[in-house]
Amino acid sequence: MSRGDVLAIVLAAACVGLLYAHLWQPAVTATHVELRVGGKPAGRYALADSRDVAVEGRLGTSVLRIEDGRVRFLRSPCRNQVCVHSGWLHRGGDAAACLPNRVSVGLVGGDALDGVAH
Repeated sequence: MSRGDVLAIVLAAACVGLLYAHLWQPAVTATHVELRVGGKPAGRYALADSRDVAVEGRLGTSVLRIEDGRVRFLRSPCRNQVCVHSGWLHRGGDAAACLPNRVSVGLVGGDALDGVAH
């Protein structure tokens, strides 16, 4: 085997290890939703309580729905609606943002380390 073959095998093994760690790690149970507007905290809500939350951003009002231990952007004044199409967030560490409206949401809870803490 040449050096290139060995390098390809090592890289493939590393990729498999990273995919395993990312896709099959135990799910962290989220307990709360943290909202931010313009990078500043704007609210914290329990995932156990079902509700719609209106958040005033730079372009207008974004509406978030908290339901069944998960959260999603329901409506937002941005043009492309990427935040709305991002769907439901349910694991600790999940996050979504409406960048034009400067509204972001993140799920927190549990004891697991996130990618930054590693």
